[in-house]
Amino acid sequence: MISYDDLKRIDFFADLTDEELTQVQNTCSEESYHAGGFIFSEDSPANHLYVLKNGKVSIDIKVSGGKYLSVYTVSQFAEPFGWSAIVEPFLFTASARCVVDSTVFSIDRKLLVKLIERDYRMGFLIMQRVAKIISQRVRETRLQLIHTFYG
Repeated sequence: MISYDDLKRIDFFADLTDEELTQVQNTCSEESYHAGGFIFSEDSPANHLYVLKNGKVSIDIKVSGGKYLSVYTVSQFAEPFGWSAIVEPFLFTASARCVVDSTVFSIDRKLLVKLIERDYRMGFLIMQRVAKIISQRVRETRLQLIHTFYG
């Protein structure tokens, strides 16, 4: 289980009350992965939202010939990824591959969605964070594509 202190340091949950954080804490577990291992694969069911504890994770998209293109790197403590877990159709839009041995906090989608459905304030705050992440990732991917094609 994630410690309460670690949970409080995750910006994704920054605006939640102590009671709400305790509820979220019950949806979390800690998982470790080896370098080169996949945490999840593109188009697979998104059953967990992830937050980096330590290590480095590459967010990759499939390109032709079974190759992957890294579009983002998660490398900071408390950085969330796998936002597809709380956005329909609950399928990952990219893969997450560990660049080095990594530890992540795994948040159960079904349990988190139940909390969001019961507490609209909490849901609104969490979805604001998700929208911000999606916006940042689209912008970064767009800039990367522009750089790739136009130098």
